Amino acid sequence: MGYPTISKLLLILVLPFLIVLFILNFTGFDDLFYQQKFSEYSVQKNIPEAISLHAKVMNFIKGASTEPPSEFNEREKQHLWDVKKIVSISTIMLYVFIVLFIVLLIISAFILKVNNIIINFVGKVLIFGGFLTLILAAALFFFINSDFPAAFESFHQLFFAKGTYTFDPAKEIIVRLYPEQLFMDLGIKISKYTIAASVIIVIIGFYFLIGSKSKKNKNLQKLKK
Repeated sequence: MGYPTISKLLLILVLPFLIVLFILNFTGFDDLFYQQKFSEYSVQKNIPEAISLHAKVMNFIKGASTEPPSEFNEREKQHLWDVKKIVSISTIMLYVFIVLFIVLLIISAFILKVNNIIINFVGKVLIFGGFLTLILAAALFFFINSDFPAAFESFHQLFFAKGTYTFDPAKEIIVRLYPEQLFMDLGIKISKYTIAASVIIVIIGFYFLIGSKSKKNKNLQKLKK
């Protein structure tokens, strides 16, 4: 197995992570989404300062402030620290995958040299990587819609220590500020955006593949002449 094949496989595997992390970072900090959901689920009726409190939470998670909002108790603050750590790691991973993807493409292009072969290579990466992302996003969409409580619990078990992510709505603000339905809508939005992005990437991949074959045919016709 030569380097181009190994590089192609790595690029195909990296692409889903790249797409999902990009969309996750984009949608996870969409203030308009949270404002709409606060209104939809009557969050502001229970917490009048919901918008300003959410802004404080986002500022802390994004690193604009060094401490969680004082409105939360110690358990809630610790959970926000855990969320901030996960978001920081995901952001670092996004940049790492971007750099890895670009470096692998550059090295592959340098080895392949011929333009139409490079275009064909990129086209296949986009098609197979896009299809892989599409399958994963469709599975996530189905899982969320069929049994969101199980999906929500699985997500928390994967990233948080047991007992650190369950709260009492009667005593703690965080579950009233961010109801479970909000996260279900966020998960659906992320999976829909990922599906749409995957379809676009697959279409671009086919465009590249057709372009490479067209260029190859033109080169062959020139050689015949």
